[in-house]
Amino acid sequence: MSEKKEKQVPNNVIPLASARCASDGCKAKPTRAGFCEEHFEWFKAGLITKEGQRALDFDKKYQHFASSKRKSA
Repeated sequence: MSEKKEKQVPNNVIPLASARCASDGCKAKPTRAGFCEEHFEWFKAGLITKEGQRALDFDKKYQHFASSKRKSA
């Protein structure tokens, strides 16, 4: 009988991974698709992957992203 109690997983555990933005080093709360607002824009622009890591050609993409943000502002 005690073996069954040890194998049960408590259902009141809150996962800590969902409490932060998926982007590397960001501590903000996620608002959309696991990212904060800023990093969600970066994800949509292809600057970061869905795992939150920078894209291989991040520098080139960031320059294009920054110039398009300046034009629209």
